Amino acid sequence: MQRLLTCLSSVFSILVVCLGLVLSTMRPVQAYPAYAQAAYDNPREATGKIVCANCHLAQMPTVVEVPQAVTPGQVFDLKVKIPYDHSLQEVYSDGSLGGLGVGAVVVLPEGFRLATADEMTEQQREETAETYISEYSDTKPNILVVGPIPGDEHPEILFPIKVPDPAEDPSVHFLKYSIHVGANRGRGQLNPDGSLSNNNQFRSPYSGLVTEITTLEDPSTVSPDLPYATLVNEESMPGTRIVTISTESGSQYVAIPPGPQLTIAVGSSVKADAPLTNNPNVGGFGQVDREIVLQSPTRIKWLLAFLGAIFFAQLMLVLKKKQVEQLQAAEALGL
Repeated sequence: MQRLLTCLSSVFSILVVCLGLVLSTMRPVQAYPAYAQAAYDNPREATGKIVCANCHLAQMPTVVEVPQAVTPGQVFDLKVKIPYDHSLQEVYSDGSLGGLGVGAVVVLPEGFRLATADEMTEQQREETAETYISEYSDTKPNILVVGPIPGDEHPEILFPIKVPDPAEDPSVHFLKYSIHVGANRGRGQLNPDGSLSNNNQFRSPYSGLVTEITTLEDPSTVSPDLPYATLVNEESMPGTRIVTISTESGSQYVAIPPGPQLTIAVGSSVKADAPLTNNPNVGGFGQVDREIVLQSPTRIKWLLAFLGAIFFAQLMLVLKKKQVEQLQAAEALGL
């Protein structure tokens, strides 16, 4: 019994050490989650625009591959390709640089859903093993969300989609349906509260002369007596720059988060709305709308039968014509 307890204690110690190593080597996620899930009941607005475009302001292309027609119960591949220059690096929230993250939103017709693991093929399971596709909400299983995930590893995202059967779901009919897909690469320019992220070009709200640029190594230690203390809060990141601009009405202060590179220096003369930094954004968002037909197998069978009947009728007509021509030739020769 004592030996068993000793073995269990050793195993527990090893597990604790392994867990500590895993946690110590994990990198923090340097990208935004799908904020739309918390802010919007439906990610597609009445205008048809997917709400991701409200924060990812730059427009970039998105490529979607989807079949023209599907049949009830079928599991088909919906592929979203997110093209961009993979040599580019984006600004993370702490001001560091790294590879772009990507994400996608797929708005399917009512009744369509993500296929389960048992319904997928082995290849589909392998391709979706690390993409972590989730439903937009419990009430919206036809809307799927992915991301953010590393764009270098996922230039193409596969969605295995299960087609509903009108015989089982009376709300589904054999019709043409619309599919709406949005895909972004890189972080957004706006936060959920409407404030600017550090993935922006910052401009001067004042005209004057830059007299000082202060870098805050630890914003939490800024004295409340300093004139720019109101610009610093608990969300301010280390490396935030405070630009002092001397104007006719006195000194004014502009806080610039870490990330964007300053394009001005002490002694620079600036005008209102003039840029103080470069534009670090290298990403953007693109939306594609496609149509898909839910086709009845019975209709296809009757279509094939109709085409076969037409072919047989045309063949008989040709053979009959040849027979008539032979009879006419025989009569002309007096046979």
